[in-house]
Amino acid sequence: MDLNVLERRVATDRRAAADRSADAELQLATSLCDLAKALVATRADGPRDRTAEALEPAQQAVEIRLHWFTAGLMSARLAGEIQDALRIFDQAARAVGHRELATTTIRRACDAYRRVAHTQPHGAAMCADALAKCGVWLLRLDPATAVAATEDAAAIRGRLFAADPALAGKYLASLNTLLRTLTIGRQRKQALAMYRERYSAWTTAEMTKQLRELTVAELEFTGKTIAALTKLDCRTLQGAGRLTQQQILYQSAGDLATIEEINWKLALVGLKPLAAGALPDQPSRPVEIATSFGALSVRCSAPDAVKQVRAAVLAAYEVDGARLVRSSNYLGVHEKHWSVPAPELNADTVLGDDVVLIERGSGSWVAVKSLAWEVAPTGSHPLALRLAERWPVVSVTATEQMSYELCWYEEGAPAQYAALGRPAGAVTLDVPLAPLDFAVLADYGADYASETQVRAAFGNTAMFAKLTELPSSGIRQAAEARALADYGEDVLFFRSA
Repeated sequence: MDLNVLERRVATDRRAAADRSADAELQLATSLCDLAKALVATRADGPRDRTAEALEPAQQAVEIRLHWFTAGLMSARLAGEIQDALRIFDQAARAVGHRELATTTIRRACDAYRRVAHTQPHGAAMCADALAKCGVWLLRLDPATAVAATEDAAAIRGRLFAADPALAGKYLASLNTLLRTLTIGRQRKQALAMYRERYSAWTTAEMTKQLRELTVAELEFTGKTIAALTKLDCRTLQGAGRLTQQQILYQSAGDLATIEEINWKLALVGLKPLAAGALPDQPSRPVEIATSFGALSVRCSAPDAVKQVRAAVLAAYEVDGARLVRSSNYLGVHEKHWSVPAPELNADTVLGDDVVLIERGSGSWVAVKSLAWEVAPTGSHPLALRLAERWPVVSVTATEQMSYELCWYEEGAPAQYAALGRPAGAVTLDVPLAPLDFAVLADYGADYASETQVRAAFGNTAMFAKLTELPSSGIRQAAEARALADYGEDVLFFRSA
């Protein structure tokens, strides 16, 4: 709606609210909020940015609605409208850099919710939800106050659960928000210790028992985790705690993310994480090379591993005379006008026109996926040779239903090799290479992986990638998921000078 129209409506409603009646003031708050939304929208599509002007009407809308909420005019609708006004206010404050103003306003809202929850118990549930939301906003502004808000939300939910066992799921959700808030800026061990102290203060043994008996369907797991637990005939959170990592990985369709998700829920109710478990070493998996791809995996354990590898990639192309360009300048046209070709052997030893995607993998691996050098002669991949001057590098090359090759590079040269099958046009090696050390891959891979399991899975790309945490796809598969330019700073476009 036109800003002039909204401003006139605010003026009209402000005159009507002179009698200080609830209906008139809440109508004024609605008009103020609509005006604030429209002003924030000018940042994206207006002739000029008027976001700063949204602060005053948004703050007024928050204060009016909070006043009537604390005065006893409580409803789920009004609680939602307060959150809507706070959201707009938070957007405007962050856009113009008024962090302290945003922090102060949200703190006042939290204080109001605490008072209402204490004096008017029938509104406690709404206040708990509002405090949790305020905690999320405050994380960027004042982490200590964010923790206090989510603590109070969980404590309120705990009291409600103690009075009504049907609210177990709501209490668990508030505990989940609290633990996530505590992990921001802290080591996980410290966050868990702080969480357990609070959990034990609010939760009786009977409440804990009820939480652990929540069904899988009530736990808000992802579909993949639900499928894994269903396949293992696990119906409750308590039952999930009796499983092992090996069962999740080998007897269901679960993966490391599934294990992490289950462990998180177990921590919420004071249960230990899944044990590694022990299954007999699996027989060899059938060879299953589902799709053709090529990728490099760089072993870098630094906290800023992706940043370091990105800098090394930039340096390698710069040395060979290739410069970084925008995606629209690659091949001289926008990405929508060019297609990702099928992988072909590229024996060129000088880096040039290329698109490179850099992604953080599991563990300490960083995947580097080149378009022009997706497939290179074994032991002669020019980018692998450059990166191997600083870190161990593994090149992974798969030809659909035909071959699967790994080459280990270190100290700037190829060192080890393993393969199943041989693609057409393969180039003869110039130097001898030792057999690949699968024990090292097992050590660098998933915690549960043994050398025997890694050897048995070699040639089955999905299982081998799960065990070793090496790439299972290349840049062409990434391009099929979404436009390469959408990967932001993780994708680099190079053109020869």
